Amino acid sequence: MKIAISGASGFIGSHLAGYLTAQGHQVVSLGRGYFSGFPAPGPGVIGDRAWDGAMGRLVAALEGCGAVVNLAGAPIDRRWSDTYKEELYASRIGPTRRLVEAIGALETPPGVLVSASAVGYYPAEGCYKETDARKGTGFLSDLCAAWEQEAQRVPPGVRLVVTRFGVVFSPGGGAFPRLARPFRMGVAARLGDGSQNVSWIALEDLVRAIGFVLEDAAVRGTVNMVAPQHLTNAELTGALARHYRVSLRVGVPGWIVRAIYGEAAQVLLSGQCAVPEKLTAAGFTFDAENIERFLERSAPLGK
Repeated sequence: MKIAISGASGFIGSHLAGYLTAQGHQVVSLGRGYFSGFPAPGPGVIGDRAWDGAMGRLVAALEGCGAVVNLAGAPIDRRWSDTYKEELYASRIGPTRRLVEAIGALETPPGVLVSASAVGYYPAEGCYKETDARKGTGFLSDLCAAWEQEAQRVPPGVRLVVTRFGVVFSPGGGAFPRLARPFRMGVAARLGDGSQNVSWIALEDLVRAIGFVLEDAAVRGTVNMVAPQHLTNAELTGALARHYRVSLRVGVPGWIVRAIYGEAAQVLLSGQCAVPEKLTAAGFTFDAENIERFLERSAPLGK
């Protein structure tokens, strides 16, 4: 199958492209150049030459694609200035809107659109399956909701899967190397009071899960892309301390985290709990179903 990926050069996108290629699919990478000709997020102005030219390139790139995966978006794990908040919105809302518009302009649209979101959609209190989802409050939840709303405009004949990612763990990048660094140095660092939830997924399971929902026509709507295991930050800290054989344990007060990250500290101090109900019901199996398995496979001692 021919599959277009926006954000294919990013951390998750590059691994997904490699996985899908190894499975025999043809990957079309939709880089920033396919979206740079569009105006700022807002209704498209039909007849505007810049808009028409950029849309034409995007539609041409999507011709013949059986699936589209939308992973575009600036990294969330940094301090949120007002300017960067605008970038977080623009880098998600704009490309998603344009992809949906381009899909609608195709004579033969793809069978499925898989569009990323995050478990930050949910409240910090409670634990949520897709069937009992409830929107949280604050910037991150609002961002996820707006992002998903754009994907939901896809033409009715296209199967839509909105994938709410947990924190993606991989020894080769993303959040895990930064998280593990103090443990490798002999210090177990708990963030805040440690009671906050951590919904996570191993990168290898994430790319396999995306491939799974691309192929399984019965999977549609919102899908939580998280490992089955529920963890708090304190439990994650304990697992890492045992794995790296660290006896010195310290707590990093919440005010220090907030001083470093500002409003973005909520990602570290106020996590969400999500359950992969749809994936498990559809028969998907996780290679790293718990943190111990992930550490055993991906973070051997001394590395």
